[in-house]
Amino acid sequence: MSAGKQVFSQVMGILYLAFGIVQAVSGVVPGLAASLEALYIPTDIIQGCVVFLIGAVFLYGAAEMQAKRPGAEAFFYVGMLLSMIFCVITLIDLGAQAVNTVIFGSTGGTSWPLTRFVIPVIYLAVPSFAGSYAWGRKFLADLTEV
Repeated sequence: MSAGKQVFSQVMGILYLAFGIVQAVSGVVPGLAASLEALYIPTDIIQGCVVFLIGAVFLYGAAEMQAKRPGAEAFFYVGMLLSMIFCVITLIDLGAQAVNTVIFGSTGGTSWPLTRFVIPVIYLAVPSFAGSYAWGRKFLADLTEV
C-alpha cells in the first residue's frame, strides 16, 4: 500500500466530511443557509448526508491502510467510485433541469444559473477522477490477473 493513497484518502475524507456536515446542518439552520449561498454550498440535507458518507468511506480506508490490513485499499477505491458515481448522477440531474428550463422556460421569474454546477459533490469528485486515472489501471490489472 502506498503512502500516497493513504494521504489522498485522508485528505479527501476530511474534505468530504467537512462539506457534508456543513451542507446537512445548513439545511436545518436557516441563518447558516443564508451565509453559505455566497460559497455555493447548497442547503440540501440528503446530499450533505451522501457527501458525509463518502468522506466516512475515505477515512475508514485511510485508517485501514494505516493499520496495514489486507484489502484496505478496497475502501479507498470504493470511496473514489462513490465520489465519481454521485458526481455523474448530479451532473445528469442538473442537465435535465437545464433542458427543462430551456424547453418550458423559467419558473417564478428566475433563470437557471450556471452556478448550480459549483457544488461540493461535483468539485470534490475532480481529484477522484484524477486518482482513478493514476491508480485505477493497476487496480483493474490486479483484478483480472490470473
